[in-house]
Amino acid sequence: MPNHLILKNRVAVCAWCLCLLFPALLLAQPDSLQWGDVPRADLEMTAFPDDSNATAIILGDFGAVSFTAHGEIIFKRHRRIKILSPAGYQWGNVAIPFYAKDRLQQVDSLRGQTLRLAADGSIRCDTLDQNSIFDEDVNGEYRRMRFTLPALEPGVVVEYSYRMVSNNHAFLHDWEFQTSEPTRYSEFRADIPDRLEYAMVHQRIAAFDVEESTRGLWAGFMHEYEGRPTILLTSTEHRWGMRNVPALRPEPFMTTPDDFCARIRFQLSKIKRPGQSDFEFMNSWEKLAEELMKEKRFGQQLARHGVLRRQAGKLAAGLATPEEKMRAIYDYVRATMAWNGKRGVYTNEDLDKAFKARRGGGPEIALLLTAMLRFAGLDAHPVLISTRDNGRSVKLYPILTQFNHVLTCVRLGDREHLLDATDPLRPDDLLPVAALNEAGWLVDPKNPRWIDIPNAGSFLRYTLVLANLAVNGSITGHLLENAGGYSGLFERDSLRHKKEDDYIRERWLNDLMDAKLDSFKIGNHDSTRKPLTIDAFFSSANHVQLAGDKIYFYPIFFGRRTEHPFKRPERAFPVDFAYPSALTYTLNLTLPEGYVIEELPRNIMIRMPDEDGHFQRLMQVEGNNFQFMSQFVIRKPRFAPEEYNKLREFYDRIVAAHAEQVVLKRSATTAATRQ
Repeated sequence: MPNHLILKNRVAVCAWCLCLLFPALLLAQPDSLQWGDVPRADLEMTAFPDDSNATAIILGDFGAVSFTAHGEIIFKRHRRIKILSPAGYQWGNVAIPFYAKDRLQQVDSLRGQTLRLAADGSIRCDTLDQNSIFDEDVNGEYRRMRFTLPALEPGVVVEYSYRMVSNNHAFLHDWEFQTSEPTRYSEFRADIPDRLEYAMVHQRIAAFDVEESTRGLWAGFMHEYEGRPTILLTSTEHRWGMRNVPALRPEPFMTTPDDFCARIRFQLSKIKRPGQSDFEFMNSWEKLAEELMKEKRFGQQLARHGVLRRQAGKLAAGLATPEEKMRAIYDYVRATMAWNGKRGVYTNEDLDKAFKARRGGGPEIALLLTAMLRFAGLDAHPVLISTRDNGRSVKLYPILTQFNHVLTCVRLGDREHLLDATDPLRPDDLLPVAALNEAGWLVDPKNPRWIDIPNAGSFLRYTLVLANLAVNGSITGHLLENAGGYSGLFERDSLRHKKEDDYIRERWLNDLMDAKLDSFKIGNHDSTRKPLTIDAFFSSANHVQLAGDKIYFYPIFFGRRTEHPFKRPERAFPVDFAYPSALTYTLNLTLPEGYVIEELPRNIMIRMPDEDGHFQRLMQVEGNNFQFMSQFVIRKPRFAPEEYNKLREFYDRIVAAHAEQVVLKRSATTAATRQ
């Protein structure tokens, strides 16, 4: 979320303050990376031994920030990259986004080139054609400069540089030292006048290799302002650098790489003005809550709207308990309002207008729900969160720009319920998975505070298969499933986009060889607080393996694990499932006449330490009836890096168990009879 949002109404004041306080400051481009001066060893490099998966290497990434007397921030960047394989060409396709509305940001001085070794050993350079740089609109507020560096091929070195001018000093550029490819060296410098104060949030995987601050004098001429004499201003030049930074690539069950990326974030907190009171930009959480409730596009939206008041009254009329009122209003809003897919903190439309259109963004739907709950006499407040893909929230500083979504919190007695009405399929006891990101900030001007986002829901699935196995290896069966919690939500979402018979075939029958769907019925499709049920009859001609007088088969017909996602031997980040899970699979199989069990895997119980999860497998045979039960349970949604090995071992053992087959053999009596 752009920093300009919190400071939208202060841009003019900020620019005036900077013009008053600061003369131009020229910060030289870092001299550690000279344009076009590429060592031959970098051009001759063909692989990166420390990371066999690397498709490119960030050889150098240098950024520098300076301030001018006109209220501008000048950001300069020079980046150099070695391309190792065709998959690394993406690093030669560059997009530089900037906030173009009201000309708050502009990009200029853009150049690029590609260097390579020719057949004769000379170094050839292909320069980026300025006509190949495209200035594109993104969404009416943001634009981007997009270009592709010329002559991309494995082995080349590309580099580009540019300048970004921001007319609002809230746009002090964040800096990331880490990317999805290894980085040899990354450095960021910021020469910040002492009249400006920024909160700096460091997130790093290791100590900086370079971390230093240098104080200096900054001469400014202020005689043009009310006859004041020349004064000397001081500044502090900060420098941070990291060497040999490993690649940070997405891994299974990771919230977002941004949560773990080595970086520095800035938030303007104060402008100091000689002879005047300081201009505060980042106050306390209490002050931020107070300001938000006065904001036209946030708190003021909760205080009007006669149409919403009347509708809330109708919905709550005759209901005895607060919980009944909450559910009635929640169900109405989720069924009535269509989410347009946009998130944010501030509304883009008045709630009356959004309600009339029956459509709105996340802020409109959340504040509309909050307002209606209040009109029904319930204690409800908005909650600001950062979704999982947006990164973790920082509780240390009241930084509004870290939030990108709004929930509703309603208090019922001594319990607080968090609600999100952006999906008509989601009941009130489930939040979107994107919202399950540890904590949110309750915007209550009387008592603003951080609250936990509970993992109230679970992924629940019970599968029962009743089947018959014929002598020729064919199977006919009856599938019954209950999908509750997040499992039911996900299945309903799949059904929203597919025909029911296609859904059944893709979801279930792909696990069976030559499977046919004979008939099916889906229950509780619209009863979202109940488990979704599936009742299907199927057949398969070739699911088992016939070998002479033996039959081999896997007892798990549906959902058998042949691999698991935890391939890496170690992991530096938490495994975040988002919710607990419990899956139970039961098979009652009638064996073919004349066959007996020759090999039967043993019953097992695999428990994780601290009862964090377990896997159980039970089997028994009574006459020609084979009974099998498998249960998989993960009780907690998040595992720390130091718990990774036990989790990986747990999954290894499950995959091994799922690979074991049951072996049937034609009985001696039957064989003799055939002879």
